[in-house]
Amino acid sequence: MAPSVAIAITRHSSAVNMRALLEWFKENARPLPWRISKVTPWESLLAEVILQQTRMETGLPYWERIRAAYPTPADLAKDSEENLLRLWQGCGYYARARNLYKLAHTLDGAELPTTYESLLELPGIGPYTAAAVASMAFGEPVACADGNVRRVISRLRGEHLTDSEILREATTLLDHQQPGDWNQAMMELGSLVCTPRNPSCEQCPVSPECLAFHTGNPEQWPLRRSTKQTHIHATALVVSGEDGILLKARDGRVLGGLWGVPYAEGDADTQTLLRGRTAEKIGKVRHDFTHKRLEITVYSSPPEDDDILLNPDSVPLATLDRKVLALHKGHQGEQS
Repeated sequence: MAPSVAIAITRHSSAVNMRALLEWFKENARPLPWRISKVTPWESLLAEVILQQTRMETGLPYWERIRAAYPTPADLAKDSEENLLRLWQGCGYYARARNLYKLAHTLDGAELPTTYESLLELPGIGPYTAAAVASMAFGEPVACADGNVRRVISRLRGEHLTDSEILREATTLLDHQQPGDWNQAMMELGSLVCTPRNPSCEQCPVSPECLAFHTGNPEQWPLRRSTKQTHIHATALVVSGEDGILLKARDGRVLGGLWGVPYAEGDADTQTLLRGRTAEKIGKVRHDFTHKRLEITVYSSPPEDDDILLNPDSVPLATLDRKVLALHKGHQGEQS
């Protein structure tokens, strides 16, 4: 494409995209619960927190469950963090749940604040979530910039843009009359049409103004952000008896607030974990976090006199521990 044509498209794109994209969204938006019936700002916040790092089909049942249990932040503040984490089991990124609990206590019975800047002051609320809630729940003209929006704008402009440049472009394109619908439309376009692989450019309402489309190779934008996983060998010990399983409260940023079986990473800590125990190796499980892949060797051992056993259903467990306990249960079935 000639530079003059590219410049012309870029300069002309904002008004055309705004009109075409909102029409497309009106006709093609998925029938998500908050698009079918009105939800409260708190329910909107719950959706954004859950779905920011969880796939839609996985996150929706959690959203329904948690909003039913806690219709307001005050309801959450009255309950225990442990009960919230129990409802959150399997959703991952548990720091989100812990921050929600802190947020509910920070509000101290008050309603959610109504502006982007005031939402940003709450625990666990970053620029994306603050912008999403402010625009969708309160109509504030502030642009969202998640991964879908990053991809749409990078292709629309045919450039590898920094995060600050993406946000600036999203703000330029924002429809100030319908900011909530506009933000949802941009994200929906990235999710359904302008996908990372094999984008459906023929169905895209903004393809006439999209520089990447005119190159014939839109997938080259944006630059892919690779996350390198560290491979770690770990050990888990399942101590079980008639009264239940030996479980300990976990700490740390990732799994803090949850419970799990005794666990160790590295040879030295594994030796400490198993010392003095009569333990049988029963198998292995794998578990992935964003930055590390765990290969966990699982051992089984009878309880000692001072072990306090618990019913696993009585405490919130991480997915990692549920995998370990599922392996243990299967092994017990084979032995019976």
